[in-house]
Parts: sequence; C-alpha cells; structure tokens
Amino acid sequence: MGWSYLGGKTWSEVTRDERYFCQQLFSLVQRRGVREFVGLMGRTTGLTLPLDVEWELAYEVCFFRDLWQLGGGKGQPHSPKRTFDLCLFSERQIIIIEAKAQQGFDKDQSQLKAFAEDKLKVAELTGVDSVLLVGLASSQHISSSSTRNVAQYFDGRLMSWKEMADHYLDEPETTSLIRADAIHSKDAGGKNNEGKLCGDALITAYVEGKRFQVGRAGGLTGRYFARDVEDGSWRNQLYETSSAPLEELNSNWFTLEAFVSETSRAMK
Repeated sequence: MGWSYLGGKTWSEVTRDERYFCQQLFSLVQRRGVREFVGLMGRTTGLTLPLDVEWELAYEVCFFRDLWQLGGGKGQPHSPKRTFDLCLFSERQIIIIEAKAQQGFDKDQSQLKAFAEDKLKVAELTGVDSVLLVGLASSQHISSSSTRNVAQYFDGRLMSWKEMADHYLDEPETTSLIRADAIHSKDAGGKNNEGKLCGDALITAYVEGKRFQVGRAGGLTGRYFARDVEDGSWRNQLYETSSAPLEELNSNWFTLEAFVSETSRAMK
C-alpha cells in the first residue's frame, strides 16, 4: 500500500509529527493495558510508581481548559490551550508526558521553565500528592550532550521511543515507534537562521524592545503557523530568528511585530 504522490509511501511513513507517534503509543497502551505501561515507565525512568492503584492514560490533554469547564467555567482559565502530549492519572498522582520525535527538547530556558510551571499549577488546581513530568524523545537526542541541561527539568531519566519499541515488540504500532526514534534531526535550521526561540521567548524579546524576523515554514499565513496559533502550541514551538532585513529573506519569514500581533489576537 502506498500513494504515488508520496513516492509510493503511506502517510504513516511520511509524517514527522510527534502527535501521530503519541497517538500510536496511546492506542497500543490502551490495548495492552495501562498498568504494563506504568511498570515500563518506572523501570525506564527509575521512578517508583505504584502498580496497585488504578491508572488512566489520556492523549492530547487540554488540562487547564477542561478542568476549568468542569468547575463551571468561572473567571479566566489558566493557559486554556496548553495541551499535554500524554498524561497518566491516578487518585493521588498525575504524570505529564512531554514527547519529541524529529526535534529534541528545547534548550531555551523559557520552554523548560514553562514545563515546571505546569507541574506547580496542576498540583495547585487538583491537590494531588504528586505531579511528575516525564520526557519521551529519540534515543539519539537523549544520548547527545545537548540534554545535559535539559534532563534536570524532568523527573527521572528521559525515556526513548526505542525503549518503547523494544518493549512492545511485534505489535501493529511497533514500526511507528521505531520510526519515531529514527527521525530525530540535528538540523539547526535554514541558512538564514541565527538561533531558535520559543513563542513565549519571542514575546519577551518584543517587550524588551528587540526587533528581528521570525521564521516558520509557510510564513505568517502558512498552515503551520496558523495551527500554532489555533491550538496554542505557539508558546512552546521553536521559531527560527534572523536579524537580516525582511526584504532579503524568503516568504517563510515575517516580522516579530507580526508574530506578536497574530498571537495576541488569538488570546483575546
């Protein structure tokens, strides 16, 4: 099976979006059992996780928005579009799982600090005994020196897609887990890229009076940036930056002012 316009491949062999790979893992765990996955996570991360309690695994968890709605929708919700890739719930503990595939975890401090803030806010809103943050990424990324300053923000060791694939052998989703581990790219970006910043860091830079260009495939009106704004992922999404004049760059680039304008409109 395959499609001529995809070079004879299926879309599952082409996509590089971690949400697809998280969905594959979620479906697999739902079929095999959540307790088995909790045990695997405990062995992989080194965390002590109870197996004698009920656990629920959830996918694409828009936690703050939905908890706010559950409480009657009063006041202003905290970060209503913030979505966790995967989340484990028990009566006294919540585990947030942040996943990466093609990219690694951002070394920019603002994104990592946002993860820490998520933990504190979830604990505050729920009153559970413990909120943990676990990372899932390519084994190539985890073994690289770039994770030395990243691992401290997560609880336990970072998990790899390879470890998931090695455990869940001969399942329909195993090939996807293997691919999730294999597509990690060390590409620093296009030729005009002078460094990457997440959306929150771009807002901070603008407030501080800095002015430069922002890069995203398809540009300001492209589908990728439109999706970032729509689902709120722009806050943690990494964007290329350049000090070159806008007229010297291609259509993938737009001004920092335009970025702030579009994201601000979405927050109203």
